Amino acid sequence: MEQRFWNKVNKTDTCWLWTGSIDKQGYGRVRYDKKHIATHRASWLLSGNTIPEGLVICHAPHEICGNRHCVNPAHLRTDTKGANATDRIADGTSARGTKNPGSILTEEQVRAIRANTENKRYNALAREYGVCASQISNIIRRNAWYWLN
Repeated sequence: MEQRFWNKVNKTDTCWLWTGSIDKQGYGRVRYDKKHIATHRASWLLSGNTIPEGLVICHAPHEICGNRHCVNPAHLRTDTKGANATDRIADGTSARGTKNPGSILTEEQVRAIRANTENKRYNALAREYGVCASQISNIIRRNAWYWLN
């Protein structure tokens, strides 16, 4: 497994780029220890590192690398899921809003929903935009799309 893994890595002067298959989110995935895991996680483990309980393997910020295909252990680190999410938002790589492949609404539609709250009921807005009334409620209360003005 280890030799097959490293055969699919193109080592440049800085990044070690995964050349194998990539998932919808832009990450490589491999079978490791009878499980499918992300290639950056596999690289971390194959390099003799461990992953402490409750932590995840994160890519370095954009200033260092920021390439989802990079599996260079020097460009990886352990951190909490929350810190990793905060970094993705700061780097602009978070899959929120229209970057999320499951997103139904656009930013313009979310703004229009918030502008129409006095004139229409949540159920009417939900039918108009093809979402459920609870999603309309979450948008208006800023539990969803909270970063959008």
